[in-house]
Amino acid sequence: MKRIILAFLLLGIAVALLAQQPKVSDTQFNTEPVGQSLAGTVDRLRHANDQLWLGYEVQALPGTHLSSCSDGSDSSQTEDGCCGEFRLEDERGMHSSRNGQSTQNVYVLLRFNKGDLAKVRSVSAGCHLNAGGVHFDWVTGVKAEESIAFLAELVNQPSLRSEAVEGALLAISFHGAPEATRTLEQIASSSTSEHTREQAAFWLGVQRGHDGYLALKSLENKSTDAHFREKLTFDFSLNSDPGAEDELLRLAKFDPDGKVRGQALFWIAQKAGKHATAALTDAIQNDPETDVKKKAVFALSQLPKEESVPQLIRVADTNSNMTVRKEAFFWLGQSQDPRALAYLEQVLKK
Repeated sequence: MKRIILAFLLLGIAVALLAQQPKVSDTQFNTEPVGQSLAGTVDRLRHANDQLWLGYEVQALPGTHLSSCSDGSDSSQTEDGCCGEFRLEDERGMHSSRNGQSTQNVYVLLRFNKGDLAKVRSVSAGCHLNAGGVHFDWVTGVKAEESIAFLAELVNQPSLRSEAVEGALLAISFHGAPEATRTLEQIASSSTSEHTREQAAFWLGVQRGHDGYLALKSLENKSTDAHFREKLTFDFSLNSDPGAEDELLRLAKFDPDGKVRGQALFWIAQKAGKHATAALTDAIQNDPETDVKKKAVFALSQLPKEESVPQLIRVADTNSNMTVRKEAFFWLGQSQDPRALAYLEQVLKK
């Protein structure tokens, strides 16, 4: 009886381990549980083969969408949300897409070349992977918090290739644990690399929803770097939280730097929210810098023509700043709208 119970227990363990394993072809596949630390396990395995893919699975942020198709796939059929098999060695393979399949879990995949990390990829869990003849080690039992900390340590390595840094930041942004937001915010505020800070903030805006919005606000409030705040306007424009538009409006009106205000006005127009026209016309009329006024005129020209053309005509006809009026004339001409052309013809006849 004890033997039967033991057999069932072993069978259950085997089934559980099998369920955690990805489907991987064209490889020598090995699996083992994570040791005392993920970093220690990875460090041991990455030197065992000159060429290595190493992966593990974590829970994804709700609503995460991944496109797990490589351009070189021979199949257009979908399986588990994937287009055929995901070819890991195909340089044209895509990391992610906001229009891809929704996934509950994500594979975090690390590519090592003679022990050095070359790239990090994120793939929808359940996809069939093709390792392209490269050895594949699969680590089970990895906790999301440990994964986030491990990836953050990779990002902080100054010698790491930019492709691997960007892949690690993207992988962090997909994690369902709230530590992912805090980690991205910390990287965005403290990394010695300007590009890394900007990438971390970008994924806060794109992936992390309301919590990402709050993190972006915190970064903006603490930053004395106008260039970084200018980049943050784009991140706010991508964020799904309704408050992001209000923050763009605030930046457009009150940020002390003209470039930041001008860029905020541009992204307000791209979001085309209900307050866009009022914010742009207010900047044209009241901003103290002519360059910002010109950017506001351009942003106004990007609105739907039923909104932009009447406002541009009004600016061209009444604004006291001749440079601003010329800018409005220019964008009216570019619009090719009959109302704009009729107005310009009328002006020329005077």
